[in-house]
Parts: sequence; C-alpha cells; structure tokens
Amino acid sequence: MSANDHGHVNNLDENQRKLLKAFWISLTSEINADPSKIIHSPMGEELFYLFTDQNPDVLLLRWLRGRKWEVSGAVQLMMESLKWRHDWGVRKSIEKGENDLLIEECSSGKTYYLGKDKEERPVTYVHASEHIKGQFPFESTEKFLVQIMELGRDFVKGPLEEGTIVLDMGNVAFKNLDYQHIKFMINTMQNYYPECLGLALVINAPWTFNAVWSIIRPWLDPVVESKIRFLRSSKDLIEFIDPTFIPQRLEGKHPDFQFIPMTKEDQSRLEVFRQDKEGFNKVQKKYREAAQEYLNITLKWANTKTDNDQQINQDRIKATQSLNNTFKQMIPYISTETHYHRTGIIDKSIFDRTYDRICATNDETTRL
Repeated sequence: MSANDHGHVNNLDENQRKLLKAFWISLTSEINADPSKIIHSPMGEELFYLFTDQNPDVLLLRWLRGRKWEVSGAVQLMMESLKWRHDWGVRKSIEKGENDLLIEECSSGKTYYLGKDKEERPVTYVHASEHIKGQFPFESTEKFLVQIMELGRDFVKGPLEEGTIVLDMGNVAFKNLDYQHIKFMINTMQNYYPECLGLALVINAPWTFNAVWSIIRPWLDPVVESKIRFLRSSKDLIEFIDPTFIPQRLEGKHPDFQFIPMTKEDQSRLEVFRQDKEGFNKVQKKYREAAQEYLNITLKWANTKTDNDQQINQDRIKATQSLNNTFKQMIPYISTETHYHRTGIIDKSIFDRTYDRICATNDETTRL
C-alpha cells in the first residue's frame, strides 16, 4: 500500500482524523501528563527516536491500523513497543551497528535487502538453509534480525510504507529449523513493526514444510497470514519481481549477495563521529527543541474540533520539516554506516558532510 491509500496519512476521512488526534492526546498523556516533560522522559525519547526523519503521523497511523482504529488498543501496543525498544536496547545496538554483530553472521547471506518488486516495495530475501540452529548465540541472531528490521525503515519510506519478503525454503534440513528464532521474528514484526509487510512469497518449500507450517501458522496474525503467497519455485518470482532484482541463486540476473565488511578506515571514520561530543550535543539540543515545538503544535492541532484552521496546519507542516531535518543531523552520531551505505544502496551523504565538517573544525582548532 502507498501513503495515498485510504487510512494513510494523505487519505484520511473525518473519523480517521479524529481518531488520529485522539491517539496523539491519549499516547502523550500516557507517557507524561505534562507535555513539557515528554521529550526528556525515557518513553518520550524512544517515541521521537522511533519517528527518525519520517512524518510522525505515518508511524502512529500504522499502530492505529494495526489495532483496527481502536485508540486504547493502539496506545497499549505503542507503549509496549516503546518499552520493548528501551528494554531491548534497540538504540544502543543501532549506534554500534555492525560492531554489535558477528561478522560471520553478517556474511552468511541468510538475510539481505535487494532491489524492489513490481509494486516498488523493497525486497528482503531470506534463505532458510543459511541459518543453522545454534551456530551463533541466540542473542547475536536477535541483534542481527532487529538491525535488519531497522535498516528496512531506510528502504521503506514514502509514499510506500510496506516491504516484500521472499522466503527461500530450498535445501532446508532439520538443522535449519529454529522455532525459537522463527517465533521471535514473527512476534517482533507483528507487534513492534506493524503494517510494514506488504507481501511474503514462500518459494521452494519441500513437501515436509506442511508440518512446519502447521506449527508456525497459529503464531501469525490473520492479516499477516493473508499476505503470504506460496509459489511452486523460484521461477515464479518473475511474476512479482523483475529478474534484475532476483539473485542468481534464485534463477535471476543479479549477482548473489556478498557482504562488504567495515575497513580500518571505516572504523577510524566512526571514531571521529563518536569523539565529537560537542557536535553531538549541539545537534541533539536542536533536535529536542524541534521535537518540543512539534509536540506543542501537534497537541494544539489535536485539541481543535475541526481541520479548517489553516494556520495550525501550516505550522504543523513546518514543524514536521524541522523535526525531520534536525534528526538527519544526528544520524552520524547515533548510527553507523553499513554494508548498504558502503555499496551505495543507502545514501551516505549526511555521513560525508558531517565527517568533513568535523575534520575542518579539528584542523582549524589545531592551527589556532
């Protein structure tokens, strides 16, 4: 689905707009009754980091749609999501990036992003035969999976909001069936990344997969299950994905995934960002100010009876742009460049500009 579909940010009916406003009011009240304290509270900080550089309404609407527009249920799910992100340490893991993962697991080729499907949704390939139960500590595999999901948010940006998963079951043996991992993956996706799946294509499943499916199926939300399609073989992928975005191992034309690890130069570059405490404090301060301004205007908007106040709407658009722009300035300080940055798949210009600025500032200080 795109952002232009009914129930999405650019296509809300009057009742849906009222529910979105009610969600904002109820959610912020749940975090802290005093709006001036939300930004600096643990859950409030998690909420605004969850927004990244996207329109916050887009994120909140996912939770609303995920709970069939029932506000109290959406608030409960969002609070559970924020608590999970805080307790699990999502932000800390993203800050460490691939340094928080095992290089062998990153290089395994079990999961990776490659191109888009014919609906322009980014495609995640999962090769079940590359996952061996117990090969890596479960905690490490959890981190790998969460970082993959977080990276997906860099690929799934407006107007599209969903992605496609290709699950390759070819050559799967008993050693590859890891129900603990599968359950963690399903639970995490359904509860903490709602409304992000557009289509799941299962290919090359052996006849024994029926027994596996009977175990997995009860874990799936009916909406998620409705998006799963079983294909006879990898040849059928061309109905959904152009061959240029299908890896050669699945009879496509794209070279198979090969992980490009961090170099010593990459590590040195990362250290420059981490040592620039003054720079980080400045951009963080600007972001928190922008977040507070956005929150103030949004709560004012949420408490209006109609949507006819053009000034509030314009102020909110400007506040959203300011929130997005100031968050982008924080990206090099709170995340790391990945394989997808090094290969040019994700834009790394903010890292380059920030790095050049820090180096120029350090050179100027040295001369003085």
